[in-house]
Formats: sequence, structure tokens, C-alpha cells
Amino acid sequence: MPQQKFRISRYDPVQDRAYEEEFDVEVTPGQTVLDALNLIKWEQDGTLSLRMSCRHAICGSCAIKVNGQSMLACQTQVTVAQERADADGVVSIGAMGSQTVIKDLVVDVTKFMNQFERAQTWLQPPEGQEPPQREYRQSKDSFDHWSHASSCIHCGACYSDCTVAEIDAKYLGPAALAKAYRFVMDDRDSQRDERLAMLSKSGGIWDCTRCYMCVQACPKDVLPMDAIMELRTEAIKAGKTSNHGTRHSRAFAGGVKKRGRLDEASLPVLSAGIRPGAIPELLAYTPGAIRLLRSRKLFAAAKRHGASKEGRREIKRIFDEVEDQKHHSDMDAVAFETLHQEALKAH
Repeated sequence: MPQQKFRISRYDPVQDRAYEEEFDVEVTPGQTVLDALNLIKWEQDGTLSLRMSCRHAICGSCAIKVNGQSMLACQTQVTVAQERADADGVVSIGAMGSQTVIKDLVVDVTKFMNQFERAQTWLQPPEGQEPPQREYRQSKDSFDHWSHASSCIHCGACYSDCTVAEIDAKYLGPAALAKAYRFVMDDRDSQRDERLAMLSKSGGIWDCTRCYMCVQACPKDVLPMDAIMELRTEAIKAGKTSNHGTRHSRAFAGGVKKRGRLDEASLPVLSAGIRPGAIPELLAYTPGAIRLLRSRKLFAAAKRHGASKEGRREIKRIFDEVEDQKHHSDMDAVAFETLHQEALKAH
């Protein structure tokens, strides 16, 4: 039988030592990465630590990094991992990112799970409402709008690969925000306005960089980034606009719509806003502005007077078309279900 070499990033908490170790495993048809890791643990090194439970991509316990990307070990075939191996054909295995490693492939999920509590991801019906005799009912159309977000299995793959969570401990992360979206859109909940206000603060929906990593990593096609974008739209519609994210979004789009180009010179000022609290924020831009001045990029930007007349006309047409279609503004359940099904087919 053919053999596959696995390079596993390990950690010994007793000696506080991180190191890599390689193992050769015989590959059989239909073998998953979890199968291979179990063979290593059972037959070669019993000290290897990893998490697993259901083996059917339901519990989310076995999430690890395979060749640098987070995924479920039980859902990933060795043959698929081989396609993403390095130049030497070695499959790299590592622990999840943005979380403290306890031992080998086992991480402390406390930080990740705490984000759900911070986002208040539970139903809050109106106070004083008489409980129903059975359950709180909801129409199928209402449920279909957020049903994709309820597919989350809390594996943490999206959080592990999120480029913002990696550097900002305050960021709620894609999983918690997608779950928050599920309750914002639930018409049985009484805290929609309060939720949108909370999610619009620092560490919430406006900190997402739209890198798409969470969508690629999610094994259940929850579409967390799409949920975050919808939350932004709902927050603006609800009047939660006194924040950097909304001002930046409007300044960005407004500049392009007006001049046909991104107005880099005015973007920081408009994003900070004309308000007393903006002064410290503007001062924080000073080092970057100095670098732009030295590189003469700011002067080059100032010389640009925007797109041509034809270009501006085309840009206006695009803006008008988007406004007419209300893309990412009033996306109905059918549109979201279409996106969800397309993601399922592509996964």
C-alpha cells in the first residue's frame, strides 16, 4: 500500500516545547485525516493528543489545520489533503489558530466559546409575554431567512482562520456574529434594536475585513461573512450609524460615486467624522500620513480628478443598478437560500 508522510506540529506543556515530528502512514481508499491520526496514535506514538468524537462532521471536535487551512479531520480525505501538500508531498498537520495550544492538536476553546456569550446568542422573547402552551411558532419564510446560520456546529474553523481574530482579542469572530445574525433576524426575539447597537461597537460587525477565509473554512456552509454583511445593512437601516464603520462605508462609497475614484485624502477625515472624539483618532493617522507624504503618494492622489465623464456615467449606472436591486439591503429568504445551496455544491 502507498504511504503518506505527515508532519505534525506538536507541543509538550511539561517542557514548554514546540516541535515538529513526521510519521509515515499506509493510505487506504476512503481514509480520512482523522483515520490517519488515529493510526499514528494507536500504532506509532500513544502520546499524540487530539480531539474527536462523532466522526460524522457533527460535533466539530476534530477541527485542526491541514496544510495551513482549518477543517474537520473526519471530513477531510487523505487524498484531498495530498492535493494540498507541500512540494515534498508532506501533509502538514497543526493545531487551530487564535487559541492557546494545550497539547499537540488540542487547544483551549474557552476564548472561542466566550464570544457566543458576549454576542448574547440566545432567544430573548418580550418580557411579561405569556409563554405559549407548546413552542414559539415561526413561519417557514421567516425561518428560511436565517436557517443557514443555525447549521453552525461550533467547530471554530472560521475563528481559527479569521485574520482579524488572530490579532484582535476583542473581535467577536465570524461564528459568534453569524449566530447573532440568527437572533437579529428571528421575529420572535425582542432585542433586535439592542443587538444591532451592541454589534455595531468596536469588536463587532465593522471589524470584519471581508477576507472570505471564514466562508472557505466553514464545513457546514454557514456563510458567516454574508451574515456579517447583512448585519451591517440592518444596523444602518436601524439608525446605528454613529460608528467608524458606517462613516467609513459611506465615505468610501460616496467618494467613488462622486469622483469615480477612491478619495484617499478625505477618507480618514470622513471616517473619523466631525465630532469631539475624532481628534485622537485623526492624530493616530499621523504616522501613516507622514509615510504617504514621504512616498509622494498623497500628492499623486490629489492630482487625480476622478474618472472620465464616460467612466463616471458608468459608475453611476452601477450604483443605480445596485440600489434598484437592493443587493445586500433587502435580501429575501429565497436569495439567501440560493447562496447557501451554491456554497453546498461548491464545498
